[in-house]
Amino acid sequence: MIQSYTMLTRRATARLATPQLRIWLLSSHLRGGKFSSEANTQKLAEGSDDKKEEVSTPDAEIKKLNESIVDLTEKYKRALAETENVRMRLRKEIADAKHFGIQTFCKDLLTVADVLHMAIKSIPDEHVNKDSTEEPWKSFYKGVCLTDKELHNVFERHGLMVMEPNKGDKFDPNDHEAMFESPIEGMEPGLVSFVQRTGYKLRGRTLRAAQVGVSGKPI
Repeated sequence: MIQSYTMLTRRATARLATPQLRIWLLSSHLRGGKFSSEANTQKLAEGSDDKKEEVSTPDAEIKKLNESIVDLTEKYKRALAETENVRMRLRKEIADAKHFGIQTFCKDLLTVADVLHMAIKSIPDEHVNKDSTEEPWKSFYKGVCLTDKELHNVFERHGLMVMEPNKGDKFDPNDHEAMFESPIEGMEPGLVSFVQRTGYKLRGRTLRAAQVGVSGKPI
């Protein structure tokens, strides 16, 4: 109906209009059709671009999610490794605290052991041999020796061991403390020539180095 009305209007206008008006109306009609076709083409192009964006957007999201998964997995593994390292360090610290927590107490007891050792050495042999008639000296000597033995038994139960180097052993700066150095005939340089005081180790760790004399190079 609308088309019929339009056609009738155009025919009436064509009859009444001048040739110039007819040409202008015809050109306007053609321009309108051209513009409408261009508009439709543009809409179709925009629609295709939107579809391309819709297709490409999920792919980009998937790629981004995969990268996030890889990153989070690496962080999780590093966190697990760090946690395990912390756990191992804590276990070692707990074990060390258990084994070496008595270190200061043991150092104080070493002075008692030194005093007992000096007390034993200070008693002359003639007072404690079998032929001696001085019973008080014998009883005193036996009591001090038993006390010293029992003290060292307690040391051993707690991992504290005597470290007494022998003459001729190689000097070890980790276990020995050199008090002096002098050339000894018939002995190579760098060997233990004299033991002044015994040392002690607590579960393999040097608690007190042995004080020794070291043989030196001949002058």
